[in-house]
Amino acid sequence: MVIQNDLYSRENVLNMISAMRNLIDDSAVLFNKYKNMPNPESIAIREWNDSQNKELIKDVCYRGILSMESAADHLMAYADSISEPAKTIAPWTCVRGLLESCALALWFLDPNINAHERLSRCFAFRYSGFMEQKKFLRVDNATIEIEKVERRIKKVEQDAILLGYAPVLNKKGEIDGIAQSMPSIIDLIRRTLNREGEYRLLSGIAHGHHWAIGKMGFRVCEEEYEDNNDLTYEKYLHPEIVLFATDIAVSAFANVLWYLWQLYGWNEEEIKNLLNKIYDQLHYKKKQRFWNSIR
Repeated sequence: MVIQNDLYSRENVLNMISAMRNLIDDSAVLFNKYKNMPNPESIAIREWNDSQNKELIKDVCYRGILSMESAADHLMAYADSISEPAKTIAPWTCVRGLLESCALALWFLDPNINAHERLSRCFAFRYSGFMEQKKFLRVDNATIEIEKVERRIKKVEQDAILLGYAPVLNKKGEIDGIAQSMPSIIDLIRRTLNREGEYRLLSGIAHGHHWAIGKMGFRVCEEEYEDNNDLTYEKYLHPEIVLFATDIAVSAFANVLWYLWQLYGWNEEEIKNLLNKIYDQLHYKKKQRFWNSIR
């Protein structure tokens, strides 16, 4: 399944794989240097010091970093899956997972919101997580575990009320959320990354829809067979789709790194230099370098 055509050669794809691995490795070196601690003059420290509950506001930041780590894992898996022997379908589900993790990380780590909104988002996410846990536990009728989750929900509701957040009620007057309603993942991806269309295409593959799998992972065989007028398909890694998916993956992860550096007040020049190096390796144009237009 070797890629070789006039549009993108095998060497071009190997360069993209190398750039993604460099992005992960080099950003990890920078991240580890700070030992996960914000600069004393950072937005994060100011929020921690001003918050009524420092541990809760810290927790939101840690959740954002956890989502970033998840995105990094998906990015590494994507790079591995387009390495030889390359896959033709699994790479796109890796990029889909990366988009979901990046959208959550950006939602939590947004340096342009205040601590009140950051906590509100965390309460909304935690409530939706509790609901998913209960659905999971009901499959095996794990009554005792469900009761533990319900007690946890009550505790989090009380924490939110003490901080001035109201429960979200549905039309029947029943609690349906905490602080705010949790946006759908598509809504988050639209708001944070402006990638709704791309996400829907990648979701089509993850959900097994043939219109998406056929478009992204196969091609019509060029060989002609006697006594057979039907089209024959073969698995194929389209170089233009690799280019498309790599742009999605790199730009999404770069946005997360930028938000984290802004929120934690880390050296802005070092993350700019890293991103410029990676974008130079990928031959991305200046207009794709969002950090140059941000003041």
